[in-house]
Amino acid sequence: MEEEKPRYYIDERWYTEHNKSFRAMALTRMCTSCRRKLGTEVQERVPTVDARGRVVFEMRSAPFASNPMAVIRSDCSKQRDYITPETPLAEAIFRVLLANSNQPTDIEGIREQLGNYISLASRPHGYSPELIRSIVESDNVYGFKRFAMIPA
Repeated sequence: MEEEKPRYYIDERWYTEHNKSFRAMALTRMCTSCRRKLGTEVQERVPTVDARGRVVFEMRSAPFASNPMAVIRSDCSKQRDYITPETPLAEAIFRVLLANSNQPTDIEGIREQLGNYISLASRPHGYSPELIRSIVESDNVYGFKRFAMIPA
């Protein structure tokens, strides 16, 4: 049986344990136009179960970016300057994970997503898997953590 590749994510508990705010970190990665909308109310579709046990959707008011990762994924990460060749690599990895809704991702997946933002013309040597692994495993700023499956 092939061993599963380690996957990494942003551990939101790490922020609490270090008296930091994950939400604040995420909000500052939003694009300018989305940051301007902070403090406004928006209508969101919310799944609920009706009296007959069916899933239906209701519209509810909610503060804009009550889930910052959803806004980053749907809008900010699609902006041209979300990740640039000048973005420090640890910051770029953080932004990749935010754009991916913090789904645990292996090193090759992170590397591939970085390549979607930064062309090889800008980084002719690319980012070696070893470099990315070293950054995520030695991090003490972004809360990167190796994902561990809990056996059933």
